[in-house]
This record gives sequence, C-alpha cells and structure tokens, in this order.
Amino acid sequence: MNRDLPKWLQVVGIAVLVSLALLVFLNRHRMDVYGTYIRETSPAVTVRLAELSQDMDEAAVLKHFAGVPLRCVAQAPGADDLGERVCYAQVDKVDGDAALMLATFFNQGKLVRAMVQVPWWVHGTWLQRFNTQLGQPQRLGAMLRWKMPNGQLEFSRSRSWNPLEWNVILWTAQNSK
Repeated sequence: MNRDLPKWLQVVGIAVLVSLALLVFLNRHRMDVYGTYIRETSPAVTVRLAELSQDMDEAAVLKHFAGVPLRCVAQAPGADDLGERVCYAQVDKVDGDAALMLATFFNQGKLVRAMVQVPWWVHGTWLQRFNTQLGQPQRLGAMLRWKMPNGQLEFSRSRSWNPLEWNVILWTAQNSK
C-alpha cells in the first residue's frame, strides 16, 4: 500500500475492501446468476402476464415465450411447493427492464406460476409499473399483492439493503394451490 497516504485513508480503504469481500462471500450462491448476466447475452422477453392462463400446458408456454430458450425439468420431490415441473431461462430484460431469470411452474401439466427475478436497481420501476397498470395492491407484510382476472401478482414492498439480493415477481394462476 502507498505509504504516502494518510493512515485514516489506508484504514478506510482496507475496511471497504474487506466489506466488499464479505458481501461477495455471503452472496456466493448468487454469483453464478450475476456472472451469467454480466458475461452472456440472453434474450429480452415480453412477459404479457395478463395473457397467462392456468389452462396453458408446456407447449403453450413455450409458444407464449417464443425465442426464449426455456429448459424444462421435473422438480425434485419436496424441493419446493411451486410446481412439479419448471421451465426456466436466463434473461437480460423483461418488458424493457433488467432481469435475471424467468421461470414457469406446472402441476399436473398445467401452468400454476410464473416468476421473474429482477435486480434491486429496477425494483422501483416495476413497482410503479404494477401500481399504474393494476392499481393499489393489498399489503401482506413485506409483500404486495395485486388481483388480476387470470390470477394474482406478488412483489416485494421494498428492495433489500443487500445490493446482490434480487426481487421476485410472482404470478400465480387463479385456481392454483
């Protein structure tokens, strides 16, 4: 380190480096998603949430998201309660704003959920968009919920203090469990 720098500046510099290293270490499970976002070009997507339906099967969802390389796999039993099957893909943008991943979930061959992971810096943009398009949400603790004719939409009330934690947009079909 440069010995000509004041001692306080050296201490602050080291503290900043240690803080950044700790932030990356504590979020190492998210690094592959951000690494892919930075290194690779993924498709831009128009979600068209109002067009999603609990009557859609995988083929209809693949057609709805034409041009997106969705990979479909069975969920491991007990992995989560989102669905029996999942189709997912890395994406760069959703509806013109930064996004990380798109996933759709199926039970008994029918669509039950669609999820988009968005980085913290576009949280406000999405929140404003949903309020404009769907009106005032119902507040459920840290979540907001909007009723839609084809289901419901949930989104975090506020973004995390952790800049590496993403927000999730979750559409759930009208009659799904």
